Order: sequence, then C-alpha cells, then structure tokens
Amino acid sequence: MSGHRVAYTLAMSRPHSHLFEVTVTLEGWAEPALDLVLPSWTPGSYMIREYARHVQDFRAEREGQPLSWTKTAKDTWRVNTPAGGRVRASYAVYAHDLSVRTCHLDGTHGFATGAAVFMYAAARAHAPVSVEVVVPQRWQVATGLEPLGGGNGIFRFGARDYDELVDCPIECGTHRVLAFEVDGKPHKIALWGRGNETEERLSADVKSIVESERAFFGGLPYDRYAFLVHLASGRGGLEHRNSAVFLVDRWGFRPRAAYEAFLELIAHELFHVWNVKRIRPKPLGPFDYRSENHTRQLWAVEGITSYYEKRFVLAAGLYSRERFLARLGEEIAILQATPGRTRQSLEGASFDAWIKFYRPDENSVNSAVSYYLKGALAACLLDLEIRAATVRAKCLDDVVRHLASEADRSGSGFAEPDGFLAALEQVAGAHGGAFRRFMERFVAGTDELELERILGHAGIKFTWSRPPAEGDRGAWLGVATRPEGRSIIVTSVRSDGPAFAAGLYAGDEIVALDGHRVDGGRLAARLAERAPGSSARVSVFRRDELLDVTVPLAEPPLEVVTLAPDPESTTAQAGLREAWLSPFQR
Repeated sequence: MSGHRVAYTLAMSRPHSHLFEVTVTLEGWAEPALDLVLPSWTPGSYMIREYARHVQDFRAEREGQPLSWTKTAKDTWRVNTPAGGRVRASYAVYAHDLSVRTCHLDGTHGFATGAAVFMYAAARAHAPVSVEVVVPQRWQVATGLEPLGGGNGIFRFGARDYDELVDCPIECGTHRVLAFEVDGKPHKIALWGRGNETEERLSADVKSIVESERAFFGGLPYDRYAFLVHLASGRGGLEHRNSAVFLVDRWGFRPRAAYEAFLELIAHELFHVWNVKRIRPKPLGPFDYRSENHTRQLWAVEGITSYYEKRFVLAAGLYSRERFLARLGEEIAILQATPGRTRQSLEGASFDAWIKFYRPDENSVNSAVSYYLKGALAACLLDLEIRAATVRAKCLDDVVRHLASEADRSGSGFAEPDGFLAALEQVAGAHGGAFRRFMERFVAGTDELELERILGHAGIKFTWSRPPAEGDRGAWLGVATRPEGRSIIVTSVRSDGPAFAAGLYAGDEIVALDGHRVDGGRLAARLAERAPGSSARVSVFRRDELLDVTVPLAEPPLEVVTLAPDPESTTAQAGLREAWLSPFQR
C-alpha cells in the first residue's frame, strides 16, 4: 500500500461494556488541520441515523504527543495538526443495538457496521485501507474484506478505499461457520446464536440460491462472499458488495412458510450484489455519507429485487409454482389493504424513503406505500407486459442483464429520471409508448395496478375471497389494534373504513362495545356477531377522558387473493405462463 494509506484498528477488550475501541492512523498528513467525519447513514438503509451520537472518548496524537481538537459539526471532529506527519485519532463507539444497520457488542459477539464505527478524512477517502481487528481469546472474524493474515486474536484485512471498507461489515465471536464453494469461490455462512435451523439443509439451500443467481447472470462478480446471520428475534437484511447481514427469528426456520421467507430474504440480499451495487441510479454512488442521497428509483432496486427473490427461490426448486403464485397473491392482498397506495407513487415513495419508509406512524397505511411491496408487483406486471408485447421474445430478465452489462462496462449508474425506461425500450422496444405509459401510470403515478388484465397475459385467474371462518363473517370496524392489559389500543385507523369516518383515533383505548367490556378476543367475537349496516357504540379512553363513539359497521373487505392457471387459457396464454413459471425462460 502507498505511504498515504489509512490504517484502522477495531478492538473490543471489554465486550461487556458494549464499547468498540477504534483508532485511525494517517501517514504523511501535511495539512494544518484534519477533519474526521463519521457517516450519518449506511448505504442500503435510507435514513439518517446519526451514528455520531454513539461516539465517546475522542482523542488525537502525533508521535505520542496529544493534539488539540474540537467538534465543528454533529459528525465532524477537527484535529489541529500544524506539524503534520503521522496522525492518530482514537475513540470508542457504544454498540448495543442489535439490527442489521447498527452495531452490537456483548460477551458473545461483536458486530460492526462500517459506517457506524470508521471515521474518514475526505482527502483520503480514495486511499488504500488496512484494518486490524483485535478480538478476545478464541473469537474469530467473518467479513467480506480481503484477508491479509493474522492470528492470536489479531486479524488483518485490506480494502481498496473507504467505500469498500464501509461496505464490508465485520462479525466477531464464536459463531459457527458453514462453508461451500460456487465456481471455486468461497462462501461462508456465519451463524451467531442458535434456534431450530438445520445446518445441512440451510447450507445446501443457500448454495442452490447462489447457483441460481450465478446462472442468471453468467458468473459471480466477487472473489468471496459472507452471509452474516444473527439468530435472535426480529427480521431484517442489509446488502453489501460481497456480503450481507441478516437478523432472523431464531425459531423462524419452521414451519415451512417461515423458512421460505428466510430463503426469500437470502435471495433478495444476494441479488443486490448486482441490483444496487452495480445496477443503480446515479445518486446511489459515489455517496455523500453526511446527508440524504435522494433517488426516485428505489422501487427499481428494491421492488425488482423483491420480485426476483421469489423467482430465484422457485428456480432453485425450493418452492413450487403454486407457492410462488400464492406468495404473489399474499402481496396483492396486502397492497390492496393499504389506502396509501392511491396517494403516494412509487417514485414518491422512493424519494421520501429518508423521511417516511423507516419512520412509519399511525397514518402511514393511509398516506404511503412500500416501494418494496408495490415495486415487486409492478415489476411482475412489467415482466408480463414485456413478454406479451414482444410475443415472448423479451422479458424483464433481459432488461436486468442489459443493465448489469452496462454497469460492468461503464462503472456508473443509470440516469434519473428516465434511465431505466431508456434501457427497457432499448431492450424490448418502444411498442408505441406502451412501457412509457406503464411508467407514467403505475410508477410515477398512483393509478391502480391493472392486476387482472396483465396477469391475464399468462392465463392467470385472479379471484378475491375471505379467509375461512366458522359461522357468519360479521361486521368490520376498520382499525388495527394491540392488546394492553385488559384494554385494546387502536394503533391505526384505515381511511377507507367506518371507524375513520365515525371519529375513532389512533391511540384510543377501547374498553367496551355497547356497554360491555371487551379485550382483543372479545372485540373480534362481538363484531363477528354483528351484521354489516348495524351500528356499535364504542367506549374509549382518549387522553384519560371516557368517550362514546357510534360507528356504523361495514361489510368486511375481501382479504384473500388466489392466483391460479385459468383452465380456459388460450395456447398463447398457456405458453407465456409456462415460460414465466419456468425461470429463467421465455
């Protein structure tokens, strides 16, 4: 490495303190001051997280002599360096937040998200990086960073620059390691915690997904890959250039549907190696780590990925065609139960991710839509539209591969706002502006997705129903609730439901229905006894005041979507369906 390299040390001498001990050393510094900055967010998770709030005990020195410093911004430490030379800063980072986008250190392991622990100097952001990870006795390290040797509790790694460093999270501890190879390239699954997983099945199924994605793109764009899996409670994933982090319910490997959700998450984060790390809108790299990096195309990198996660689980033989269609039906039902789909476009949801998606509130269901959920369904419909318009000559697969090829060739992202559309039309043709209209209506606009028409291209019959229930279905109130003691707290009120119009509020504490106390189970049972069109007197405490709200009850909405091949499909529809459900064929 050059004389102007940047060297980091990540140590954890007192794991129970939850403090990572970090040093950053810059050789040959020649300026009178050094600004060290800690990012405010991490790529892949589009919210300002203010990582600097966890920094403490900052100090700096030159050749063993202390240097004065001051903070000039919430995320910036300015060190006075009049003599230049070899400058070292050290600090601690409090790490007690177990998520895929933060840091966690305790007596069992240490997980470091690079953006949350490593400060950078803008003038050296493109310099080569070395990292020394110092761990307690018998701990090991898993990361996507290039290994440079080590032992006896000290592990050394390298990165081309700061961007690569923060895109390679580090897992330390006594985790189990499952290993396999694809194309001769090592893949590791680092498992922290234990649950109801089966190691042999887990390793084999993850390998099958890697092989499916490798076959789709014709190769793997990395030399090694690490799946860092935390078995605890919750669910989440975050992609990186040659690794991914997962938070999985330790008991989430059974029943089968739960395990399939895990496999979808694996396929999703791995697909990001291409779609977002290489295929990306221009605002998503190079990054400004201090503030928002807005794009209207998160639906493309996340929604398309959410569509392909299911296709790769299907392609790997890990669930059936029927299950693939069932999963699409489940997502359609969730979207249609979201009134916000008519108020926020996919482009709007993408742009506002920084202030909305990661900060949901009681009104989010009415005002916003998920660019993951609706984006996946829009991608599915776009795929079918392309297949139909080109008479199966092209499909969305071709567009994704084209974008991947262009990204490899140019190293840059596609333009906003119409770069994705331009690639689509270049691959599949304009077809009289059909794809442009699709984008205007369903991506830039809030038109209802034409689910029945477009699924009809593949001869898929689309039906709504209600879940099976004993006796009468009863009436609908239109609220979401959570139990709290013997009471029920309203967490959200759907704007298309009767409670909204009647004046029930999020935060109301429901205590009685028509004068009789109810808890969560009793409320559902009493509503099941009521006929739609009747009224109910709902007694609530609102800011400690007892109120009665009369709600005209409604017919429960249809909640179950079933997708199935239409037995009366034409030959063309059946052929398109067969190709669509046989990834990856036309």
